[in-house]
Amino acid sequence: MNDESLCAVPPMAVYDMIFMPARKDEDFIEDFEVTMASFFTALSGKNRIIFETENICKQGAHYVARITAPFKDALEEKYDDKYVKKLREKFYSLLEKEPELEYVGEDICYTDCVCGGEEAQDYILCIFPHLEDISPIRCGQCWSNIPYYLLPELSEETREELRNWKSVYFAYDKLFYATDIGEMGAHKMMSKVDSRLNKKGMEICRKLEKELGKPVYYYIYRFYGKHGKACPICGGEWKEPQGAITDYRCRKCRIVAHERS
Repeated sequence: MNDESLCAVPPMAVYDMIFMPARKDEDFIEDFEVTMASFFTALSGKNRIIFETENICKQGAHYVARITAPFKDALEEKYDDKYVKKLREKFYSLLEKEPELEYVGEDICYTDCVCGGEEAQDYILCIFPHLEDISPIRCGQCWSNIPYYLLPELSEETREELRNWKSVYFAYDKLFYATDIGEMGAHKMMSKVDSRLNKKGMEICRKLEKELGKPVYYYIYRFYGKHGKACPICGGEWKEPQGAITDYRCRKCRIVAHERS
């Protein structure tokens, strides 16, 4: 990988968000907790936080949410879309006062896996294990994931297709790594360019390309065997020079791949 192509990739920031509901009666608390969950889920959906529900606890009358943000300013209101803004206003209206945000430290689980995408000349749609909560759209210059909130707004149709495809891809990914029963079938689905899974992924790339305004490549995964010297779609040369971000790239077919080491 060429160091000159790397973007600035800071470590993710971990915070404790501390807040207290304005009242304690049962009906109010029920509404408060539903609104709280909706607010955090909306932030998570945009990758402004990497969030799991078990990260919220109660300390007396206070609630504490341990959250991981891709960048230190990810929680600022300047990134709110209409939906998040509405949820934030409702959530804050149910609090005794605005939440306190305490910086805990640098995250060690998602180190160096996101960038802001400022230097991206193209994108790569790629899913890797253990990154299920993060955008599958990667920077073509540094290979890091770009949080959804830092990308141009996608249409609802494209977002829905991307969510559904991502869920299916992870299902095959887990089947491949978790059991030998479906291992080879899952591998074929992820490694063959003409599989339904990959054809759908490449279709989504074309939609992303129109909406993001830059080339979007699709990543072809392979664990067993090796990629051929010719592009598996058009038959053209696709081997990249040493030091490139990927080992294979067909600019005509918009696919990329790595050689397993």
